[in-house]
Amino acid sequence: MKELIEFLNEKLRIAFEEDLKKKEIQYFEDGSTIDVFKTLMFLRKNNNDLNKLMLQGAVSRDELKYLYGEEILNEAIKNKFIIKGNSINSDKIFLGSNGLYKHYIFNDFNLSNVFVAFDSNNFTLNKELALKAQEKIWCLFLILLGADSEQNAFKTEGLSPEVLVNYHLFFISIENELATKGIQIGNKIGWDSGKDISFRKFITNIVNLSKTPLYKREGYKYYLDLTKRKNAKYLLDLVLEKHKGAERLIANDLLYESLKELELKMSFELGQIPGELNQFIIEELKS
Repeated sequence: MKELIEFLNEKLRIAFEEDLKKKEIQYFEDGSTIDVFKTLMFLRKNNNDLNKLMLQGAVSRDELKYLYGEEILNEAIKNKFIIKGNSINSDKIFLGSNGLYKHYIFNDFNLSNVFVAFDSNNFTLNKELALKAQEKIWCLFLILLGADSEQNAFKTEGLSPEVLVNYHLFFISIENELATKGIQIGNKIGWDSGKDISFRKFITNIVNLSKTPLYKREGYKYYLDLTKRKNAKYLLDLVLEKHKGAERLIANDLLYESLKELELKMSFELGQIPGELNQFIIEELKS
């Protein structure tokens, strides 16, 4: 049984080395060899991509039966050490998590590394998030609209092309206003290409904002949960993360001034009455 599991583990190791990005691969503590089990627990892939990856390390049933005998193969299946493919891959077999666990047991490896990798994959509560400039501008836009709760959500369904163009231009006004005040939010945005070229594309240019408990999207409704002061503080920490110490206090004042000036611009440039600034945002900026 050990020889079968070692053989299939090696097939997965080769598949991982060939198909995964370097940053996705986890190694044993000495850094010499890919740790297949730890890598599997660390990966962020959907079911289809993960199945394709595992099948890259699969071996035909006939080959395994020839190499190790039908009795050992059936025992491995019975103990759920190995997994059979389905449909057109029904003749292929690869090592499953239980088999990788058995590989660890056979070799007296440290299982805690696997659990640490699993936690780092699934739980991000202690990871610091950094928002892109686009995400920060989108947040400030929602604040200006007063979209600070589900009740005040900003609804984009049915907006005309002209309105969407104007909203997109206003995003540029926000960036310019912050730059004028010396507020740093990240790299300058290239408004004429990629996802930044239009309103609809811009608001999908989200990486870390959706990982926070603040940002809510329900169909065509968008809002920030600023119903608690701690939420407002957390959001402002994300927006102004490039300003530290005494500089942050200055940035707070400058951002408040920017929001007030952008309220006026929203009235003139969009012909739209801005929403009422969230009280907790004001308190955090003015405290």
